Amino acid sequence: MDENKELLTEIARIAEEKTKIPAYPRSVLNVLAAISITDDIFWVARYSREALNLVIEIVKELEKRGFVEYDRGIRLTDKGKKFLEEVGYELSFKMCDRCRGRTVVFSEILSEDVIKEFMKIQRNRPEAIQQYDQGYVTPETTLARVAYMHYRGDLKGRDIIILGDDDLVSIAVGLMGLARRIAVIDIDERLTRFITKTADEYGLKIEVYTEDLRNPLPENLYKKFDTFQTDPLESIKGLRVFIGRGIAALKGERCSGYFYLTLMDASIDKWRELQKLLLTEFNVVITEIIPDFSEYINWGYMEKMHAWQKLPEQLRKIPRDGWYVSTLFRIETLRGSRGLVERIPPEEDIYYDEELASA
Repeated sequence: MDENKELLTEIARIAEEKTKIPAYPRSVLNVLAAISITDDIFWVARYSREALNLVIEIVKELEKRGFVEYDRGIRLTDKGKKFLEEVGYELSFKMCDRCRGRTVVFSEILSEDVIKEFMKIQRNRPEAIQQYDQGYVTPETTLARVAYMHYRGDLKGRDIIILGDDDLVSIAVGLMGLARRIAVIDIDERLTRFITKTADEYGLKIEVYTEDLRNPLPENLYKKFDTFQTDPLESIKGLRVFIGRGIAALKGERCSGYFYLTLMDASIDKWRELQKLLLTEFNVVITEIIPDFSEYINWGYMEKMHAWQKLPEQLRKIPRDGWYVSTLFRIETLRGSRGLVERIPPEEDIYYDEELASA
């Protein structure tokens, strides 16, 4: 093993010991390369595609060894620049101006009236709160999610359920006027009241349920839908609950589900565990994966989230919106697919694991 590989391995080992998140020499290289693009540690996490808690510990170790320095942000020292040049590693971040990498342009699929009304409605929704690990996507993201469903034949004439809807997908779907049935289930009474009130004002037929998804679905929601959407909690337990309930709501074979997963709160090792869960317990197939499909708005409790206290003091500044992104996953049910039907004990924590950074 050459000297550079030994160094990368050692930094990765130390970061893994401190975070309990799997780390690799490439994790360190990704962080170094991302720092050459941006001086904001939150955007370093986005560009490196590594878990935020892990990025923070790697950065601390790099600073101790003189590869980076803090100066109203983070930057490579001459030593860090030389190291990257020696190993010949580089990241390049470019994005399509029209679709922003989503493969659909929502303004070409949704009418101007739908876009205008949704933009007005979403401004008045309740603030995101830490209790439920909430963080809203941009309104453009919500519209793109609905546009992608329409593009894939999962909207018009379909029965649709949204599990957790702080992003107001149900309202956007309702404004389209194409779905046959729309249902929403969310634990937050503030949101369910807002969705109900908005639906009444606009004449949208949206069924709204205030429920904890640790409980089985109400009988009239079980095996009744063609499509589900959810932006789930990102612990393995949380992913199992949200996605599993979504699958349980589907009618049968060749129905579809959409969920979104970050790399900020979910390492690629966790992605592997989730994929095992999809294949072995739920017996579904992944049909699409679109990186960074969803962009999020900074939430009001950022200075209280888990990762904030781990940051070096010099790097504690609120970043510009867009650093927190998630990947779109589309799945389909096949013969033998099954969802989650059993009750999860109410005292079981489905929110927290070692990788949680954003709440």
